[in-house]
Amino acid sequence: MVEEINRTTNKLISALNNVQENGAKQYFRHDFDCAFFKDWNLTDIRNSEEHKDLFQNLGAITGPVVYWFEILSDTNTTEIRDCLLKYKHSEEAKAVPALKKKFNKESRILYVGKVKRNFWGRVIQHLGYYKVKRTQGLQLYYWAKELGLKIRLHAYEFEPEMEDLVAIFELKLARHFKPITGKH
Repeated sequence: MVEEINRTTNKLISALNNVQENGAKQYFRHDFDCAFFKDWNLTDIRNSEEHKDLFQNLGAITGPVVYWFEILSDTNTTEIRDCLLKYKHSEEAKAVPALKKKFNKESRILYVGKVKRNFWGRVIQHLGYYKVKRTQGLQLYYWAKELGLKIRLHAYEFEPEMEDLVAIFELKLARHFKPITGKH
C-alpha cells in the first residue's frame, strides 16, 4: 500500500512540475454578449454559422480544463444574482449553480469551474442549450439575455495527467476570485 501511495504521489508531483515548468497546455478566451443569444434548444448550436468557429476551437480542447466566466458589462452583481435566482425558481428552470446567501458584491467573476474532458459540452450547458434539465450550468440563455450581460470565458487546458488535479486549481481560483455563483 505504501508503494502505491508513493507511486501516485510521484505521478502527481511530476504532473505539477510539468505545469510549473511549462505552464498550461493552452489558454482559450471568448466573449459572449448575452443580449444576442438565440434559442438553440432544438438545433445543434455547434453547426450554426455564427458559432461554428467557436465550437470548432472548443472541440480542439481535449484535456482537462479549469475555467471561469468574467463579467465585462457594468451590470450590478446583485441584479445578476436576483435575475438568476428568479430563473432558478421559475417553473421550467434547468439546474443552476449554488447561490450562497452571502457573496462578494465586488467580484467580477460569475463562476469558476473545471472539467476533465469535453469542454465544449460544458460550455453548451452553461449557455443553456443542453437538453437535460437537471444537468447544472449557468443557463445563460434563460436569464442573462434580458440583462444584456457581457461575459468573457477564460479557460486553461492542461495535459491529460492533470485530470485529477484540476479540481484543486478550481478550488484555489474560486477562493481567489470569490465568484458570485457556485459552491466551492
